[in-house]
Amino acid sequence: MRNVDLPQNPRTLLSALWVFLLMNIIFRDIHQFLSPGYMDWVLAGEILGQQITDELLLYGGFAVEVMILMVLLPHVLPRRALRIVNTFAILFTAALVLFTPLIDPDDVFFLIIGLATLLAILWFGWSRFAPPVASMHPPITHSA
Repeated sequence: MRNVDLPQNPRTLLSALWVFLLMNIIFRDIHQFLSPGYMDWVLAGEILGQQITDELLLYGGFAVEVMILMVLLPHVLPRRALRIVNTFAILFTAALVLFTPLIDPDDVFFLIIGLATLLAILWFGWSRFAPPVASMHPPITHSA
């Protein structure tokens, strides 16, 4: 069996992993609207006892923007900065995924997919964007 061909540019794959995660989170949110009673909660301005406020909506917008930004940043940041920003985005997004209330059984499925994707992003980001290893031997110079 032949190995799957990965994109030549690891930045493209990292960006694609963030798109995959973002699409899963967006679909989970859209899917939630189909749950019985969910729209009643939204219309009442409350979800699972949590009041829907402008501050909560701002936090949600910021959280989604971090993931959207991580689609672009792998293509523009230098290697070292990308590792730092990617790690921060993973930690931030993991907190978001872990602390999102589980309303119905399919939320567990999306939680597992989200965490697995974040682990893949972490592993890929640290393994493919590691600083180059310095040679153990000093460079050979020729004296004139």
